[in-house]
Amino acid sequence: MLTFTVRPVSAADWPGIVALEAATYRDLGLSEDPAHLRGRAGEGTSFVVEAGRDIAGYLLAFPFPYGRYPDLTADGTTVTGPAGLHLHDLVIAPEHRRGGLGSRLVSVLLAAARDVPYARVSLVSVGGSHDFWARHGFRVRPEVPVSDGYGPGATYMSRLL
Repeated sequence: MLTFTVRPVSAADWPGIVALEAATYRDLGLSEDPAHLRGRAGEGTSFVVEAGRDIAGYLLAFPFPYGRYPDLTADGTTVTGPAGLHLHDLVIAPEHRRGGLGSRLVSVLLAAARDVPYARVSLVSVGGSHDFWARHGFRVRPEVPVSDGYGPGATYMSRLL
């Protein structure tokens, strides 16, 4: 039986994270430069799920102001003003989807965010993931329009902690 372990992202994880990100987002036109992606991993708020020796999934979150989101084509990690926590990306490898790993990563992140403490977590929902995020307490914030760079149907969502 395969065991899944959630732990903080380490430097050795980046090849696996970059490969998963590219496989997930390349066809949608949303894949990021690996250096930009790495800049979206906040210390203590970014995690991987290991399945044996492989990365089965990851979640990247970092401090970023509420009501804003990073430009996918730029570094975008330098911000001014009070920072909330922005959940930038969550990917589970196709062969491990529908097993609760995404929800497990979200739970770990929300616990870490409360410990900091952050008052709110925001994200941009892409690729039809709105219902997943709604099940985890995230609500659409229509006052924050999302640029076309995030693809059709992208919506800004957030939740209080």
